[in-house]
Amino acid sequence: MSNAPRILALDCARRMGWAYGAAGSKPISGSIECATEGASRGAIFSGAGRWITGFISANQVDVLAIEAPLPGSFVQGHTNISTATILLGLPAVLEFMAYQLKVYRHVRINQSSVKKHFVGGQGEQKPAIMAKCRALGWIGKDDADQSFDRSDALAVWSYVECDVAPRYTQPVDDLFIASERRKREAEELSRRYQPATVPERF
Repeated sequence: MSNAPRILALDCARRMGWAYGAAGSKPISGSIECATEGASRGAIFSGAGRWITGFISANQVDVLAIEAPLPGSFVQGHTNISTATILLGLPAVLEFMAYQLKVYRHVRINQSSVKKHFVGGQGEQKPAIMAKCRALGWIGKDDADQSFDRSDALAVWSYVECDVAPRYTQPVDDLFIASERRKREAEELSRRYQPATVPERF
């Protein structure tokens, strides 16, 4: 997998979800608070900038992918101007810092495209995305971080893997997931009921 691009996908907000890994591999993921609740825009931008600087300094990143914020007309009435400014400003801060660290390939992904790719764009999508991440084994049921920020970033990562590295793309359709789940269950049963070996006696 040495030629597979390493993708860092972000779901940008004060609490930011992230997912990272080489295309074709199981991504790692999590979420971080860029600043405490109620913090200023500057504090949030600064926290995001420090985080991505540390992450890219420690990990090779070939593609930075960010879920594009919805246009103002879509969030009007649902998001106040302060929050909208943060959602619009964070991607610019993150792309600026990544560029300074020589990550030159940046993509912004439409939310509806991500959801259609990952869960078909039907029903309550955030719970559906989380359920799909768990079914894929990308988020464990006992993981401390069960946030939608994390699962949304994983959905972005999966979309970008399909878009920029199709030869490495991992299926996320329901039939594939059911097949993989049966394989994992069979392997677990096999390990659980494997007969104990009797030590040789001399």
